[in-house]
Amino acid sequence: MAITTTIEMSFSSHTGQLIHPRLGETLVWKQHEFHTWWNLFESTMNHPLSRTIVNAFVDTLEFKNLLRPKRGLFGGKKFQSELHSLSTTLGWGAVNLKSHLVINSAHPLLSVAFAQYVFETLEEKRFKVRWTEPRSQTVQLELDFSQPLPSPSPFDQFPWSNDSPIEHMDDSAITLECGGGHELRMEGERVVLIPTEAFERFLVACLPYTPVEKFDWFTHDIESFEPLETVLPTVIHSVSTMFLKGERPVYIIDQSSWSAYFGSYLNERGWGDVVLLGYNSETFELNATIKPCSSVPFTLGMICGMWQRAHGRAFQLHLTEKDDIFHLTIQSLLEYQNHP
Repeated sequence: MAITTTIEMSFSSHTGQLIHPRLGETLVWKQHEFHTWWNLFESTMNHPLSRTIVNAFVDTLEFKNLLRPKRGLFGGKKFQSELHSLSTTLGWGAVNLKSHLVINSAHPLLSVAFAQYVFETLEEKRFKVRWTEPRSQTVQLELDFSQPLPSPSPFDQFPWSNDSPIEHMDDSAITLECGGGHELRMEGERVVLIPTEAFERFLVACLPYTPVEKFDWFTHDIESFEPLETVLPTVIHSVSTMFLKGERPVYIIDQSSWSAYFGSYLNERGWGDVVLLGYNSETFELNATIKPCSSVPFTLGMICGMWQRAHGRAFQLHLTEKDDIFHLTIQSLLEYQNHP
């Protein structure tokens, strides 16, 4: 039987970021969209990435020190209590410490990362992990002791991120349904909470494997983006395709329609705040701004997918930067369609 719980977060209406007191900046993902995005993103890379994303997510959870090792006479009960709290916060699945099973898995890679972090914290040892999926939404882990590894360290953030303190924070609460298996639901759909730091660590690790190619639909005038001219459009394209494979509608009547969709699909789930500057109802050109934050590639992907769904045209995206704000222009990829 599902119960209703409230996850307290700080919300910045200024940047569209959700800040969890323990996870930091956090994105709310629909479970099925994360599945779709992962398959799309990995298929574009020149290397298998399952262990790459697991390691990045494990490092994020460890760096944030979300669980403490078992200590003292009642350490086991305290660890179980902390594990239950973290399980219901993330929504990645429930870890059975005896059977090494994760049930109600939101995605096998999320479950493996979560369970590996749990067992390494509990045992205070490193493990090599193998896994199978004996049945739907169930992950079975096999753990072998590994050589000690250093603790995860900070990393260089991407130029679109912003590590300065977030201003204009408002108290906010997201109401989720939490089932007995620690799955989370929002408006009836299963969701997961993922710290943006986990994605950043993962994308940094992906840089050596990103295919070198020219994207005719993506241009920019931002010098700091030049070393990242492959990973950024790869994320944007995978997220836009993810959106187009789903069923979320986008019906644009006039300029005001965009603000409503930006609020519902992006802002309320921590995917950034989009400020609409202009929309041409004849050429469909869209001009907007977004502020620097870790989720910028994902936000851009969603906007591009929404634009293509609304107009049935392949998009081209141009980015500029002014006064630490990113300006974006979306038009049709076919130039003749950009003139009334």
